[in-house]
Amino acid sequence: MKPIVESERQPLKKTVIQEIKQYLIDSGLRAGDQLPTERKFMEMFGVSRSVIREALSYLENTEIIRVRQGQGAFLNESNIENLLDNFFFLWQLNNGKIQEILSLRVIFESSAIDEIIKNNNAEELSILEQIVEESMHATTLEEFREADVRFHKQILLATNNDLFIQITNMITSYFFQVQYIQLTLEEYKIMANEHKGIVEALQSANAEKAKSLLTKHINNTKI
Repeated sequence: MKPIVESERQPLKKTVIQEIKQYLIDSGLRAGDQLPTERKFMEMFGVSRSVIREALSYLENTEIIRVRQGQGAFLNESNIENLLDNFFFLWQLNNGKIQEILSLRVIFESSAIDEIIKNNNAEELSILEQIVEESMHATTLEEFREADVRFHKQILLATNNDLFIQITNMITSYFFQVQYIQLTLEEYKIMANEHKGIVEALQSANAEKAKSLLTKHINNTKI
């Protein structure tokens, strides 16, 4: 491998970061696997220890790797929630509108409905039905709120698509921060009945009805 040299187009550290990422892909490393030592990377890329440390520090801060004192660096499991968390923080600072999150939820949860009906997983539908049943016995705002969150997250989980779940779960979690929800006890009871209608449509494999009920349900949320 040829030594990496700094260019006007790209700082040396950034180039090394990209090279290490490519090495991880080309080497077929998986979560939990150990990375080469700093010295090995120095030999591979022909750069100083300080540049390698800066690159590894960046990868650690972005949670691509984790460093164990005295043991070395290890590849983390894929998890984009922290990345999305930072994105939403910046989005909020730049006057992001919560209505945009509502629209994203409609898009993603409607897609989940198509996937649920395609998979026709009776166990997943049973879990949704159970969540609705339990919500009918809720008596406090907190119990209804928790049931509402569980219902919508379970719709996403029922797709059994790990990447989809990671992306959408962060969006749903962000929306359900308490400060965005302004519902009374009676309004939560109405929403619980709307959940029931969505589940019944899913059980009947009626995707269009389920998506229509879901869209109306989400858009009725008071924020």
